[in-house]
Amino acid sequence: MPLPDNFSPVEHLQDTIRRTFSREVREWFRDIDLDGDLDIATPRSSLALACEHRDDDSFNMTIGRILLFETLRGRFADRLVNASSGAGSTTYRTDVRRRTRPKISLYFIEDANDVETGYAPVDGTISFRLMDHTPSSITPVIAQTYAQRIKSNFDIGGGFVWKKGKNMYSYSDWPNGYQLQLLCRTDTEARRIVDAVLDVQSHVPDWSYFNEKINAEPASAFPIIPDIDRAYGEQRRQPRRRPVADVRFQYATLEVLGVANPVVLVDRSGVLPTALVS
Repeated sequence: MPLPDNFSPVEHLQDTIRRTFSREVREWFRDIDLDGDLDIATPRSSLALACEHRDDDSFNMTIGRILLFETLRGRFADRLVNASSGAGSTTYRTDVRRRTRPKISLYFIEDANDVETGYAPVDGTISFRLMDHTPSSITPVIAQTYAQRIKSNFDIGGGFVWKKGKNMYSYSDWPNGYQLQLLCRTDTEARRIVDAVLDVQSHVPDWSYFNEKINAEPASAFPIIPDIDRAYGEQRRQPRRRPVADVRFQYATLEVLGVANPVVLVDRSGVLPTALVS
């Protein structure tokens, strides 16, 4: 069938986007009333407004909205893949008790304005197990209780800030689900973080489980500006090791054995869909 005389490829593309892309955007932001007044001061509402296609959009605006939306979805998928430790798999060794317990992970990232030119943002993850629960005993109601405690401890005052440094501090209490390894600048900072993490389960730290490991020559072992070495046929700057940076709490997830994707407990970034506690 020949194309009509007044056929416009641009209008045809715009119409196709309205019928397909817009439906996906609305499904992704199904927790928001896109037909109402959106509050751009709220991160997720602001993202929804920026992604939704409008009838009067120019072609460039349409492409911009698509790029933003696909970037958000791709970033979410990457986070789920990179955050997974196999807890979503249904094949596991039944003799490893600790690994089958639900796992909560807290994610932190450096503020965009603080990122050094030429480097990626510094990030950090803190994870622990819920040893009082199994995949069969954990429920959405229980998960919401943990989400509320995380929000109270970490989603406050613009987001909990972890001051990362070059010293390694650990807190190992396996029976209670903790094997924390924290890069911090001071003993005081590490203890502050341990306190906040353990409080999610209403635990009180036993400081006999707390250890400190400081390198004798941190400036040499972990230089601020790493060396340039030859890699893949070119001279390239090597990755930074233990960079000093302030990383801010972004979101928390719960991984349960047998559940395909992590459950988003809290999300202050506004990127992830449908957190249990907003």
